Amino acid sequence: MGYLFSDPKFWLLVSFVIFLVLMIKPFKSMMIGGLDSKIEEIKQNIDKSLESFAQAEEKLKIAEEQTIDLSNKVDEIISNAKSQAESISKNIIEKTNQTIKSKEKNSLDRIKQIELSAIQSIKTQASFELNQIIHNYFSTLSEDVKIKIIDKSVTDLSSLN
Repeated sequence: MGYLFSDPKFWLLVSFVIFLVLMIKPFKSMMIGGLDSKIEEIKQNIDKSLESFAQAEEKLKIAEEQTIDLSNKVDEIISNAKSQAESISKNIIEKTNQTIKSKEKNSLDRIKQIELSAIQSIKTQASFELNQIIHNYFSTLSEDVKIKIIDKSVTDLSSLN
């Protein structure tokens, strides 16, 4: 067990795991923050749509009160207003759904890009750190010990194949 604590590979693994754990929280908060802002924007669009629909209903009521004597005109205006309101509502809902899907896809693509970038950065940093540790370790060894380690590594590598 004491050998484990003096092994640089063990500490590299520990530092890598700690680094991964520390990086999860910022990535998670960035993703949640982005999605929350998109949700708020969608809610605002829906509220505007509902206001427009309420305004259309108010205008329809005013038209009905003004044209009580002209029942044929009222029926025509009501049917036209309803079909237009439904058409507008459907168009707004379709556009909102398309916008949501597009922004969701863009967000997922951005998240994937961030993940790939983070993974590549971690790999590069880990590789650099490992090379530094190995270089520092070998610089402290005598030539005989270096030769023995290299011979052992070559033997181990050839046994893997």
